[in-house]
Amino acid sequence: DEDNYSDDCIWEDGSALEASSKKDSERGCLVDGISVELDISQEVSGKVPTRRASSEEKEIAELVHKTHLLCLLGRGRLMDSACDDPLIQASLLSLVPDHLFKTLQNPKLTSSCLSQLVGWFRNNFRVRSSNISERSCHSSLVSLLQTREGTPEAVAGLSVSLFRALNLAARFVSMLDVAPLKPEATKSNSMEKSMKRKGDIFSSPTLMIADPGLPSSDSISSESNIAVGKSIQYGWKNQDSCISNKRKDKMLDDPSVSGVPVDISESKRKGDVEFELQMEVALAATAIISSGSPNATTPPYKKLKRDFSNGLSTAMGSKKTGAPIYWSEVFCNGENLTGRWVHVDAVSAIVDGEGNVEAAAAACKKSLRYAVAFSGNGAKDVTRRYCVKWYKIASERVDSTWWDSVLAPLKELESGTTERSTRSSMEDSELVTRALTEPLPTNQQQAYRNHQLYAIERWIKKYEVLHPKEPVLGYCGGHPVYPRTCVQKLHTKEMWLREGLQVKAGESPAKVLYMMHSEAKRKQQPVDHDGNRRDEETTATALYGKWQTEPLRLPRAVDGIVPKNERGQVEVWSEKCIPPGTVHLRYPRIGGVARKLGIDFAPAMVGFEWRRGGGSVPVFDGIVLCSEFEDAVMEAYSEEEGRREGEEKRRREMDACRRWHQLLSSLATLRRLNCSYGDGKA
Repeated sequence: DEDNYSDDCIWEDGSALEASSKKDSERGCLVDGISVELDISQEVSGKVPTRRASSEEKEIAELVHKTHLLCLLGRGRLMDSACDDPLIQASLLSLVPDHLFKTLQNPKLTSSCLSQLVGWFRNNFRVRSSNISERSCHSSLVSLLQTREGTPEAVAGLSVSLFRALNLAARFVSMLDVAPLKPEATKSNSMEKSMKRKGDIFSSPTLMIADPGLPSSDSISSESNIAVGKSIQYGWKNQDSCISNKRKDKMLDDPSVSGVPVDISESKRKGDVEFELQMEVALAATAIISSGSPNATTPPYKKLKRDFSNGLSTAMGSKKTGAPIYWSEVFCNGENLTGRWVHVDAVSAIVDGEGNVEAAAAACKKSLRYAVAFSGNGAKDVTRRYCVKWYKIASERVDSTWWDSVLAPLKELESGTTERSTRSSMEDSELVTRALTEPLPTNQQQAYRNHQLYAIERWIKKYEVLHPKEPVLGYCGGHPVYPRTCVQKLHTKEMWLREGLQVKAGESPAKVLYMMHSEAKRKQQPVDHDGNRRDEETTATALYGKWQTEPLRLPRAVDGIVPKNERGQVEVWSEKCIPPGTVHLRYPRIGGVARKLGIDFAPAMVGFEWRRGGGSVPVFDGIVLCSEFEDAVMEAYSEEEGRREGEEKRRREMDACRRWHQLLSSLATLRRLNCSYGDGKA
């Protein structure tokens, strides 16, 4: 067979070329222009196994989340304190034009009165490309005053300082971008990177609002064609690589860099290529703009950068400004009847745009989990004002009990004086109203599973039921929406007994669950007389609601006899489960004392303990006996414990004496041996 096989096959001698790159070695070898590629399918390679986070990892992630929250709260308080610096406020007031003071002299301040001031501030203080700052809060504000450029945090903080210098009630607001609460949430970083590679609209600066004073796109079309042609000549192609932020800043600030050809061997990312193309178009546009101003001394690229920052708004989704993480709030007493806090984003020159903060943060791949306002060296959570879709962030926030306890002392500092306390109470009412009037979500599966206000019967859990099914608040996908208060918990009769309740007579189950047996439970099924195992695959479990129960009525102890269950025990799940006329004594070894006295009692089973491989075992704690025997049993128990402690003390003394005798005997033997066979020294 082997000879026939070798005759049928034709073999040739050939030489394999060495792979010139890692990519060629993975795909195959090239011989005489022929490429052999191996396509390994997903089924052959297999899926990557997913691992669920352990309890320890979840605990560590929660601790990191809480620690990060505390650090960001401290950072916000430092910035709030720096905004109160009198020298910074005086420097800002010296820069404000006189006509802007007149717009703020209205006793009833409204959001429209702030527009001109915010526009002036936006034109004079800009955000630089690099948002990373290693300076302190005070140094950042001072540097921003000197250079007129700074981080978004410093720009927002300086706007708060300006408002306070003008005797306006202002707060510094920060969106706390904390570490994820759950370990699996850290996987979102790789997802964000992949989304950016697919052409995210926010991977490059997005010019939102055009200034009518700037030339139109038609006027610079010819120059842009020249720029594009130059880029093709220099070999700017879509290749995979990365370019540092320092190089981008250098292209903006150094005119010699923009005209230098790029080395083709240096690979580039698609987003970097687009950025460089935009730079060429921008430089061409600058040439046209600067041609009409012969007295201009500013370099063209600098002029373009300034004109674009003044004439165009990169408010939402800008690569330069990023997500709206920092802004300010100004209290306008002319808004509504009692006044309200108005959102002011000095970074983007937006006034009263609180409804767009959540959408802008989501567009920049940020989650609006915490929005905290800082004032008077205190802090207050104002997330409800800016977050409309609360159901999306509820699972990403820390436990409300811990969070409220952390903010309680800071909230008192933020309230401060009587006037501020009144504003704070009105704001609390506003936030509660927003929480209770949240609009109906449109996503059934994600929104209504654990929504705090609304529920759909389709998405309630198996141990829940809607009762009563009214009122209907609306419809979502043809399903009626009910208040969350209509969702009732269901338990079995045994579980209701543990809470001191019993099902009323004649009540039919509110729901019946049919559960499948596992393979292990099927093996435990009884065997009939023929030796065949009866496969009872399903078990019906009757569930009842709280409206079908009543207080537990247990039999009373009569003639010193404790009522027991079929196992001779008393199930003490709570104090309500103790039979009338009896008492629960939770002392060790007290059962033996009652047995010696001949008093009837029952062991108290307080729960179950789960063990590995052994299932659940009952846990006993003390005994239950009639209340008339309590004093006699306790007196005998005290005497018994005193006698037991005395015996234990004597046993310890005898053991100590035995050990001392053994030690001294060993020392005497050692001394005798040294005297007889040693040098005679002890």
